[in-house]
Amino acid sequence: MNIIMNFHQMDPTPSIKEVIERKSEKLKKFFEGSAELKWTMSARKEGHHSHAILAGDGFILNADSVKDDLYKTFDEVVSKLERQLLKKKNINKDHIHHKADQVKGQEL
Repeated sequence: MNIIMNFHQMDPTPSIKEVIERKSEKLKKFFEGSAELKWTMSARKEGHHSHAILAGDGFILNADSVKDDLYKTFDEVVSKLERQLLKKKNINKDHIHHKADQVKGQEL
């Protein structure tokens, strides 16, 4: 997985980069092949903002979070992406089984 990090109105630190890479590893278990994860972090007057775009083979997912603590935004964004990936995986699995049932019904 290719991880791209953008920082707006804040300085990139090694600890932030390390946390993002560690949190992003959780998403690899949901798909095979290549994917690109683009993180954008910024400091605003309403709090710290994190936005992530995950693009893979045939899908693009978005998640964002605004909180007082930057590290909490990472947790929330990864959690949102995990839920979206799980939903996508279940939908694909259901479609595969549904198509197989239709083919079996035609053979009888």
